[in-house]
Amino acid sequence: MTSAKPLRCRALAVLAAALLLAGCSGGGEAPPDAGPSAGAPSAVATSSAPEATTPPREAREGWKVFTDPHRLLSFELPADWVVQPIEPGPGVYAADAVHYAVRTPAGTTAAELHSGIQTEEPPCPATDPTPYYVLGSEPLNIPAAPGAVDAIEPRLVMRIIQGFRFFSSYGITDSVGGADGVACALTNTVLADNALGRVSFGDLEVLVPKAPANTGPQNVTFGTIGEAQAYFDSPQFAVTRQVIASLQFAPQAG
Repeated sequence: MTSAKPLRCRALAVLAAALLLAGCSGGGEAPPDAGPSAGAPSAVATSSAPEATTPPREAREGWKVFTDPHRLLSFELPADWVVQPIEPGPGVYAADAVHYAVRTPAGTTAAELHSGIQTEEPPCPATDPTPYYVLGSEPLNIPAAPGAVDAIEPRLVMRIIQGFRFFSSYGITDSVGGADGVACALTNTVLADNALGRVSFGDLEVLVPKAPANTGPQNVTFGTIGEAQAYFDSPQFAVTRQVIASLQFAPQAG
Protein backbone atom coordinates (compact mmCIF):
# COMPACT_ATOMS: atom_id res chain seq x y z
CA MET A 1 0.00 0.00 0.00
CA THR A 2 1.40 3.39 -1.04
CA SER A 3 2.17 5.89 1.75
CA ALA A 4 0.15 9.21 1.73
CA LYS A 5 3.10 11.34 2.95
CA PRO A 6 5.07 11.35 -0.32
CA LEU A 7 1.89 12.23 -2.21
CA ARG A 8 1.24 15.22 0.07
CA CYS A 9 4.82 16.39 -0.41
CA ARG A 10 4.54 16.23 -4.15
CA ALA A 11 1.22 18.17 -4.03
CA LEU A 12 2.75 20.91 -1.87
CA ALA A 13 5.71 21.21 -4.26
CA VAL A 14 3.40 21.62 -7.26
CA LEU A 15 1.35 24.29 -5.40
CA ALA A 16 4.49 26.21 -4.44
CA ALA A 17 5.73 26.16 -8.05
CA ALA A 18 2.37 27.48 -9.26
CA LEU A 19 2.43 30.34 -6.75
CA LEU A 20 5.97 31.26 -7.81
CA LEU A 21 4.98 31.40 -11.48
CA ALA A 22 1.99 33.58 -10.66
CA GLY A 23 4.24 36.08 -8.83
CA CYS A 24 6.48 36.44 -11.91
CA SER A 25 3.61 37.01 -14.36
CA GLY A 26 2.03 40.32 -15.60
CA GLY A 27 0.69 41.37 -12.19
CA GLY A 28 4.05 42.88 -11.07
CA GLU A 29 5.34 46.50 -11.32
CA ALA A 30 6.67 47.86 -14.59
CA PRO A 31 10.42 48.26 -14.96
CA PRO A 32 11.75 51.60 -13.70
CA ASP A 33 12.79 52.77 -17.20
CA ALA A 34 9.44 52.03 -18.88
CA GLY A 35 7.99 55.00 -20.78
CA PRO A 36 4.36 56.20 -20.57
CA SER A 37 1.75 54.23 -22.39
CA ALA A 38 0.55 55.41 -25.79
CA GLY A 39 -2.61 56.91 -24.32
CA ALA A 40 -0.94 58.77 -21.45
CA PRO A 41 -0.52 62.57 -21.76
CA SER A 42 3.00 63.90 -21.98
CA ALA A 43 4.27 65.76 -18.92
CA VAL A 44 6.24 68.23 -21.10
CA ALA A 45 4.35 71.54 -21.67
CA THR A 46 4.65 73.19 -25.08
CA SER A 47 4.52 77.02 -25.28
CA SER A 48 2.07 78.49 -27.80
CA ALA A 49 3.23 80.97 -30.45
CA PRO A 50 2.49 84.69 -29.83
CA GLU A 51 -0.91 85.80 -31.06
CA ALA A 52 -1.00 87.63 -34.38
CA THR A 53 -2.93 90.46 -32.75
CA THR A 54 -0.06 91.45 -30.47
CA PRO A 55 0.42 95.21 -30.94
CA PRO A 56 3.75 96.22 -32.46
CA ARG A 57 4.45 98.76 -29.73
CA GLU A 58 3.53 99.66 -26.19
CA ALA A 59 1.02 102.43 -25.51
CA ARG A 60 1.56 105.10 -22.91
CA GLU A 61 -0.31 104.81 -19.63
CA GLY A 62 -4.04 105.31 -20.06
CA TRP A 63 -3.83 104.81 -23.84
CA LYS A 64 -4.09 101.83 -26.17
CA VAL A 65 -2.72 100.88 -29.59
CA PHE A 66 -4.82 100.27 -32.70
CA THR A 67 -3.32 98.18 -35.52
CA ASP A 68 -5.06 97.52 -38.83
CA PRO A 69 -5.81 93.86 -39.78
CA HIS A 70 -2.85 93.71 -42.18
CA ARG A 71 -0.51 95.19 -39.54
CA LEU A 72 0.62 97.94 -41.92
CA LEU A 73 -0.15 100.89 -39.66
CA SER A 74 -0.79 101.65 -36.02
CA PHE A 75 -1.56 104.60 -33.79
CA GLU A 76 -2.36 105.34 -30.17
CA LEU A 77 -5.61 106.61 -28.70
CA PRO A 78 -7.02 107.12 -25.20
CA ALA A 79 -8.28 103.94 -23.57
CA ASP A 80 -11.91 105.13 -23.59
CA TRP A 81 -11.90 106.19 -27.26
CA VAL A 82 -12.99 103.72 -29.96
CA VAL A 83 -12.04 102.89 -33.54
CA GLN A 84 -14.90 101.79 -35.79
CA PRO A 85 -15.03 100.70 -39.46
CA ILE A 86 -16.92 103.13 -41.71
CA GLU A 87 -18.02 103.38 -45.31
CA PRO A 88 -15.92 105.90 -47.25
CA GLY A 89 -17.49 108.99 -48.77
CA PRO A 90 -17.26 109.93 -52.45
CA GLY A 91 -13.94 108.99 -54.00
CA VAL A 92 -11.92 106.20 -55.54
CA TYR A 93 -10.12 103.70 -53.29
CA ALA A 94 -8.21 100.45 -53.73
CA ALA A 95 -10.20 97.27 -53.22
CA ASP A 96 -8.35 96.36 -50.01
CA ALA A 97 -8.37 99.87 -48.54
CA VAL A 98 -9.19 100.38 -44.86
CA HIS A 99 -11.59 103.02 -43.56
CA TYR A 100 -11.95 103.81 -39.86
CA ALA A 101 -13.37 106.55 -37.64
CA VAL A 102 -11.71 107.47 -34.35
CA ARG A 103 -14.41 108.52 -31.90
CA THR A 104 -14.46 110.05 -28.43
CA PRO A 105 -16.54 108.61 -25.57
CA ALA A 106 -19.24 111.15 -26.50
CA GLY A 107 -19.42 109.68 -30.02
CA THR A 108 -17.75 112.65 -31.73
CA THR A 109 -15.55 111.72 -34.71
CA ALA A 110 -12.11 113.13 -33.95
CA ALA A 111 -10.47 111.81 -37.13
CA GLU A 112 -10.98 109.45 -40.04
CA LEU A 113 -8.36 107.13 -41.50
CA HIS A 114 -8.47 106.06 -45.15
CA SER A 115 -5.93 104.09 -47.17
CA GLY A 116 -5.64 103.17 -50.84
CA ILE A 117 -6.75 106.63 -51.97
CA GLN A 118 -6.80 106.78 -55.77
CA THR A 119 -8.98 109.85 -56.23
CA GLU A 120 -7.40 112.35 -58.58
CA GLU A 121 -6.92 115.85 -57.23
CA PRO A 122 -9.62 118.11 -58.62
CA PRO A 123 -8.43 120.92 -60.90
CA CYS A 124 -8.54 124.44 -59.59
CA PRO A 125 -11.85 126.18 -60.29
CA ALA A 126 -12.11 129.18 -62.54
CA THR A 127 -11.76 131.51 -59.56
CA ASP A 128 -8.33 132.56 -58.41
CA PRO A 129 -6.55 130.71 -55.56
CA THR A 130 -7.06 132.25 -52.14
CA PRO A 131 -4.67 132.74 -49.19
CA TYR A 132 -4.08 129.89 -46.80
CA TYR A 133 -2.34 129.82 -43.42
CA VAL A 134 -0.48 127.09 -41.56
CA LEU A 135 -1.47 127.31 -37.89
CA GLY A 136 0.47 124.27 -36.71
CA SER A 137 2.96 121.78 -38.14
CA GLU A 138 5.01 118.95 -36.68
CA PRO A 139 7.01 116.07 -38.22
CA LEU A 140 5.66 112.53 -38.12
CA ASN A 141 7.49 109.32 -37.33
CA ILE A 142 6.71 107.83 -40.74
CA PRO A 143 9.11 107.62 -43.69
CA ALA A 144 8.49 109.35 -46.98
CA ALA A 145 7.78 106.99 -49.84
CA PRO A 146 10.80 106.52 -52.10
CA GLY A 147 10.43 108.12 -55.49
CA ALA A 148 7.62 110.47 -54.46
CA VAL A 149 7.64 113.51 -56.73
CA ASP A 150 7.88 116.97 -55.14
CA ALA A 151 7.16 115.49 -51.72
CA ILE A 152 8.17 116.86 -48.34
CA GLU A 153 8.77 114.86 -45.19
CA PRO A 154 5.37 113.73 -43.84
CA ARG A 155 3.90 116.16 -41.33
CA LEU A 156 0.80 116.78 -39.27
CA VAL A 157 -0.57 120.18 -40.25
CA MET A 158 -3.40 122.42 -39.12
CA ARG A 159 -4.37 124.87 -41.86
CA ILE A 160 -7.08 127.30 -42.88
CA ILE A 161 -7.96 128.62 -46.32
CA GLN A 162 -9.83 131.82 -46.97
CA GLY A 163 -13.32 131.88 -48.45
CA PHE A 164 -16.35 133.81 -47.28
CA ARG A 165 -15.05 132.55 -43.90
CA PHE A 166 -11.85 130.75 -42.90
CA PHE A 167 -12.26 127.04 -43.62
CA SER A 168 -10.07 124.75 -41.50
CA SER A 169 -8.68 121.26 -41.64
CA TYR A 170 -6.10 119.09 -39.91
CA GLY A 171 -4.36 115.93 -41.01
CA ILE A 172 -1.21 114.38 -42.43
CA THR A 173 0.41 115.61 -45.62
CA ASP A 174 3.56 115.19 -47.70
CA SER A 175 2.99 118.16 -50.02
CA VAL A 176 3.10 121.91 -49.64
CA GLY A 177 -0.08 123.91 -50.03
CA GLY A 178 0.85 126.18 -52.89
CA ALA A 179 3.24 128.85 -54.07
CA ASP A 180 3.27 132.30 -52.48
CA GLY A 181 0.83 131.31 -49.74
CA VAL A 182 -2.20 130.89 -52.01
CA ALA A 183 -4.01 127.73 -53.14
CA CYS A 184 -7.31 126.49 -54.45
CA ALA A 185 -7.12 123.23 -52.45
CA LEU A 186 -5.00 121.78 -49.64
CA THR A 187 -4.35 118.03 -49.70
CA ASN A 188 -4.16 116.05 -46.45
CA THR A 189 -2.65 112.75 -47.64
CA VAL A 190 0.66 110.88 -47.42
CA LEU A 191 2.01 108.20 -49.77
CA ALA A 192 3.03 105.28 -47.56
CA ASP A 193 6.15 103.26 -48.30
CA ASN A 194 4.20 99.98 -48.10
CA ALA A 195 1.03 98.41 -49.49
CA LEU A 196 -1.24 101.03 -47.90
CA GLY A 197 -0.85 103.36 -50.87
CA ARG A 198 -1.95 106.93 -50.26
CA VAL A 199 -3.30 107.50 -46.75
CA SER A 200 -5.26 110.25 -45.00
CA PHE A 201 -5.65 110.65 -41.25
CA GLY A 202 -7.49 113.74 -40.07
CA ASP A 203 -10.81 115.45 -40.66
CA LEU A 204 -10.61 116.00 -44.45
CA GLU A 205 -8.71 114.49 -47.36
CA VAL A 206 -8.85 117.80 -49.26
CA LEU A 207 -9.66 121.26 -47.93
CA VAL A 208 -11.31 123.75 -50.27
CA PRO A 209 -13.19 126.99 -49.59
CA LYS A 210 -16.90 126.62 -50.28
CA ALA A 211 -19.75 128.90 -51.16
CA PRO A 212 -22.28 129.53 -48.37
CA ALA A 213 -24.88 127.33 -50.08
CA ASN A 214 -22.48 124.34 -50.05
CA THR A 215 -21.48 124.48 -46.40
CA GLY A 216 -22.97 122.43 -43.60
CA PRO A 217 -22.35 121.33 -40.00
CA GLN A 218 -19.46 119.14 -41.15
CA ASN A 219 -17.53 122.21 -42.31
CA VAL A 220 -15.55 123.87 -39.52
CA THR A 221 -15.17 127.58 -40.20
CA PHE A 222 -13.97 130.59 -38.26
CA GLY A 223 -14.54 134.29 -38.54
CA THR A 224 -10.91 135.24 -37.90
CA ILE A 225 -7.46 133.67 -37.95
CA GLY A 226 -7.21 134.27 -34.22
CA GLU A 227 -10.33 132.19 -33.55
CA ALA A 228 -8.92 129.33 -35.59
CA GLN A 229 -5.55 129.54 -33.82
CA ALA A 230 -7.24 129.46 -30.41
CA TYR A 231 -9.14 126.31 -31.40
CA PHE A 232 -6.05 124.43 -32.55
CA ASP A 233 -4.19 125.52 -29.40
CA SER A 234 -7.03 124.43 -27.09
CA PRO A 235 -6.80 121.47 -24.67
CA GLN A 236 -9.76 119.74 -26.32
CA PHE A 237 -7.91 119.56 -29.64
CA ALA A 238 -4.61 118.54 -28.01
CA VAL A 239 -5.70 114.92 -27.59
CA THR A 240 -6.76 114.62 -31.24
CA ARG A 241 -3.43 116.09 -32.22
CA GLN A 242 -1.57 113.46 -30.19
CA VAL A 243 -3.62 110.64 -31.72
CA ILE A 244 -2.80 111.68 -35.28
CA ALA A 245 0.85 112.42 -34.47
CA SER A 246 1.28 108.86 -33.10
CA LEU A 247 0.65 107.30 -36.55
CA GLN A 248 3.30 104.83 -37.71
CA PHE A 249 3.65 102.73 -40.85
CA ALA A 250 5.16 99.26 -40.97
CA PRO A 251 8.23 99.23 -43.27
CA GLN A 252 7.95 97.71 -46.71
CA ALA A 253 8.52 93.97 -46.54
CA GLY A 254 11.67 92.80 -48.28
